[in-house]
Amino acid sequence: MPFEIEETTLPGVGKRYEMYLNEDRSIAVVIQSNGSRQVFCRDDPSEDYEEVMELTDPQARTLGLFLVGAYYQPVAARLSEETARGEHIEWYAITENSPIQHMNKSDMERKTGVKILGVDRDGEIDSVPGDDFDFKAGDRLMVIGTDETHDKLNAVLRKI
Repeated sequence: MPFEIEETTLPGVGKRYEMYLNEDRSIAVVIQSNGSRQVFCRDDPSEDYEEVMELTDPQARTLGLFLVGAYYQPVAARLSEETARGEHIEWYAITENSPIQHMNKSDMERKTGVKILGVDRDGEIDSVPGDDFDFKAGDRLMVIGTDETHDKLNAVLRKI
């Protein structure tokens, strides 16, 4: 079941996202315009948030991959939990006959509307693939999108 996420624009700073873990405890993430992230926690809604950590953009993306199970996924865990916007994560394998071999990340995202969260290539996870990252046979892609955007990606993968 998706959690309610509160999004707040912080003028001159970036955006803050808040998620309640239960009726009292919540976490907040501030994504600054420079790409850094600050993570905050509080145990009572009447209290101020306390900063837990600050992360660079690559550190935050890598931590995100840990949290969604890119490096290890317990058998009971499901990656298909939906976000408030109906997005969910799927894994895709690029085969020898795949039409997206040699397509770059930017082109695929633009064509399908999905977002590539990470690429497993030869046992190494690239948690921040650049827009010019070219896919090749053997790659495993961690992708987030809606049913519609996943359908578009599947349609591209089926074209030969």
